[in-house]
This record gives sequence, C-alpha cells and structure tokens, in this order.
Amino acid sequence: MNTTITCQDVLDALYELIDCEECDRRSGLIDAGSVPGPNARARALMIQHVATCPHCADALDAERHVRALMRGCYESEQASDALRARVVASITSVSLTWR
Repeated sequence: MNTTITCQDVLDALYELIDCEECDRRSGLIDAGSVPGPNARARALMIQHVATCPHCADALDAERHVRALMRGCYESEQASDALRARVVASITSVSLTWR
C-alpha cells in the first residue's frame, strides 16, 4: 500500500483495521509479517483518511457498532469446558473424503 489511501483501500481492509484496534496481538503478527493485513504505517494512513472522509468514517463506525452489539450479546455467555474441547478437537482434526 502506498502513501495515498483511497476509500477502496479502507473498505478492503476494514475488518483487519478493526481487528488490529481490538487486538494488539493481531497487530503484532501483521507487523511481523506472520499474517496478512495492513501494517502499522498503512493503518495510520487509513485512520488519517477516515478522519477526512465521511463515507469511510460511517463504514468504520458501523462495523465498530456491530462488533460492540455482538460482544454485548455474548459477553455473559461462557462455553462449557466440554464444548470448548469439542470445538478445539474439531478444528484441529483433518478429515478427507475420497469420491
């Protein structure tokens, strides 16, 4: 990403931008090149763009609002240890079907 940020750049990276705002670990992984996403410089440029672009500011605010609502819905819910174990087992196993 260059020094000129467009609305499309912001919209394309909107979720990653908010992920980085919410999770320092994700920011660190992106900045280290371990996972894809906008680096610290690109994020700063996007935030500068959002500060001057009502369209992008609205999109960013809307996504932040949705995430806050989702967190509020599930904040008090805790998965049982059994459920956590099943989820971890299912996402760490590989299943192949040969046809």
